Amino acid sequence: MIAGKKKRNNSFCPRINSGAKRILTGIVLSTVFSLFADDLQLDTKVPLGLAHDGQILWIGDAQTRELTGYDVAQKKKLATRTLAYDMRDLAYWAPNIVTVAPNYIFVINPINGDLVDKIPLKGIADPVAIALDMHQAYIYNRADKKIHRVHMVDRLQFGSFTPEITADVRSLTFYKGFLWAIAKDGKAYKISPSDGSQISFLPLPESSYGITFVDGGLYVARPGQVRSVDFIETENYVAAAKRSFTIAGELELTLPWSEEVRKRESRLQLKYALLPITAHQRIAGLRADPFTRFGRWEDGSHTSEISLPQASAERSRTHQLQFQVTLYNLTHIFNAQLIKLYFKNPELPDSIRVYLDALPLAAADQASVEGFRKDWLAKNDGKHPIYVIAAVMKDPQMKTDTRCAIFRSLGIPSRRMKFVDLDSRKTSEFVQVYLQPTGWVTITSRYDATKPKEFPVANNELELYSPDDLQILPRIVAGKAGTVAAVPELMKFQKLQIITSSAE
Repeated sequence: MIAGKKKRNNSFCPRINSGAKRILTGIVLSTVFSLFADDLQLDTKVPLGLAHDGQILWIGDAQTRELTGYDVAQKKKLATRTLAYDMRDLAYWAPNIVTVAPNYIFVINPINGDLVDKIPLKGIADPVAIALDMHQAYIYNRADKKIHRVHMVDRLQFGSFTPEITADVRSLTFYKGFLWAIAKDGKAYKISPSDGSQISFLPLPESSYGITFVDGGLYVARPGQVRSVDFIETENYVAAAKRSFTIAGELELTLPWSEEVRKRESRLQLKYALLPITAHQRIAGLRADPFTRFGRWEDGSHTSEISLPQASAERSRTHQLQFQVTLYNLTHIFNAQLIKLYFKNPELPDSIRVYLDALPLAAADQASVEGFRKDWLAKNDGKHPIYVIAAVMKDPQMKTDTRCAIFRSLGIPSRRMKFVDLDSRKTSEFVQVYLQPTGWVTITSRYDATKPKEFPVANNELELYSPDDLQILPRIVAGKAGTVAAVPELMKFQKLQIITSSAE
């Protein structure tokens, strides 16, 4: 895309639950443009330094000591200069640029490469990254894994903090009140400049070194290139790596009523929902043959219903579906602010309370649920639900129904959700939990119980439907006691075809 006015869409999920609406209206950044018609190609090896002075984008190579400028407005590369001293990360400090060296900040004239000044640092023996907020410098010291604050004019150091990042930092930049750090684990972390607490993170292209923002767009330097990174960020998730598909498939619906029920009941009805619109996926152009009218539930799911006359002999119904879907790599992140918001307002919408109902389980499974519930409340009462989830998910042998039942017994709404992997064409069933103020969160196979704040969903995973969303009238009962039975599998999405696909 050519540089120009940025297009922003702060509400891309129509008709979703109120909690999700609040989150989506809080989108703070969506980079959907590029300064370069193509990625900027450069002869760089380890481009740790990336800084923008308002006109020129400066790229510094830590291996070759070469400093290269790129005029953003003119779309023209400037002459490359080889410096006489080592260079790491870069930041702009008008009218110069700065880098870090053991126990010093170097102030550089970027036009001729001259060393203008050296600002001494105490106790910062291995600085690798620097970011500036006006005259306030933030320097990451690899020796103690801390970010140190330095005032560039007064030349005073005042305090440090340990960033909530599990890998060494390669580069830093400051943007709109927050620090952004590229770490060796391949992610860009957004952190608080006051205490280093993590706000969110963004997976990056492989071998990303330098980082900066230019006119609201995020750019990273990699060996041989500088490229933009498109993403969407809200208060509780970051979505990136968009993939788009046109898909066809077959939806088979089983109509479950027995002969006795069909003769007795005057009204037989099956309501179902599929293909929800979420932060992870957008669905458009859903068509069914034979035609059926789709409405929307509050959570964005496409809904329809089947009503049969008394004593109908129809046992199943099949629709050929076709639709477009856009998927993102998305990670819901429960940072400190979100956890506080949960405790301020843990109340659930009325439409969600149904997902707290007890599930029909075998006696042994029900005993396991009750045992876990009592043990958890005795030792961990008052903790945020993400820690319950981590404890449950540590047992890989636990059945999905048992997990859902444990969550429900502890006041966490839960449901099963069918997904299909568009790369392997395999179907999986994951658990979803409803957490205020975020809404529904999926616990996929990528979830790591050692990282309880992170809930990732990949851009090849299409959310199909929840068996727990089916509404059957009259309900299926078990035995003479009249208790509600487990609902059998009444929906199947099969014969998947990918007609078109693209990736960004």
